[in-house]
Amino acid sequence: MKRIIKKVVLLSVAILCCGAVVLGGAWCSAQRDSSPCTEVHIVVQDSMERQWVDSNELENYLRRHHVYPSGLTMEQIDCHAIEQCLLGHEMVREVECYKSPFGHVCVDVTQRIPMLSVVTNDGCYYVDSDRRVMPVRKQIDVDVPVFRGAVSQRAATEEYFDFVSWLCDNRYWKSRIHDIHVSNPKSLVLKQEGHDAKILLGALDGYADKLNKLQKLYTKGFDEIGYPECREYDLRFEGQVISRK
Repeated sequence: MKRIIKKVVLLSVAILCCGAVVLGGAWCSAQRDSSPCTEVHIVVQDSMERQWVDSNELENYLRRHHVYPSGLTMEQIDCHAIEQCLLGHEMVREVECYKSPFGHVCVDVTQRIPMLSVVTNDGCYYVDSDRRVMPVRKQIDVDVPVFRGAVSQRAATEEYFDFVSWLCDNRYWKSRIHDIHVSNPKSLVLKQEGHDAKILLGALDGYADKLNKLQKLYTKGFDEIGYPECREYDLRFEGQVISRK
C-alpha cells in the first residue's frame, strides 16, 4: 500500500513539474513575442558577385510599403508580408525572413541574375536566369552577351536564352561571343571578342553544329597554318564554313 501511495505521489510531482515547464515556456514565449524588435538585419547574400541593390535601398523599400518591422513587437511582425513585399522589388529574386532571439529580425536576400542583354530601338533590358525581363540600371555594367536589333521579348526569353545558356556551358565559345546583331530572326551575326572577323550564323537552327565546325577549323586548321585575314565566316550553309576576305 505504501508503495502505491509513493508511486502516486511521485507521478503527481512529475505531472506538476511538466506543467510548470510548459507554463514557464509559454510565459517566456509570450514575454518574447511581446518584446519590441530591437534590430533589423538585411543581408544581400550575393553582394560580392553582383551589386544590383544594397541593404539601405531594401530598408527604404520596406519603409515605403509600411512593412519595416522596427518599432513593432515580435508578435506583430509578419515575416511572410516582408518576404512578399521584397519579392516585388525589381532586383530581388529570393527572400527569407525570420525572427531570432533578443528581438532581432533577419532578412536574407538573393538578387536576380542577368543572363543576356537586349538593346533595341524601343529600349534596353536584361533577361534573368528565370527567363524573366529585368530592367537595366545605368550605374551597373554587366558582362553578358548582348543582342542588338530586331529582338522580340518572346525570342529573348526563349530561343536566345537557350543559345546563351549553351554559350555559358561551352568552354571555347563562352569568352569569345559577346555581341549578336539580329536584323531578322533568320539573320544573326556574331561578333568575336578580340577578333575582327564576324560570324554569319543565319538562323539559330543547328547553331551547336555550326559553331563546332568553326571551332574545329580554328583549332585543327588555323592553329597549324596561321589565321588568314578574313572579314567574315559564313555558317549559313549546311556542313560548310565559308571564309571571305
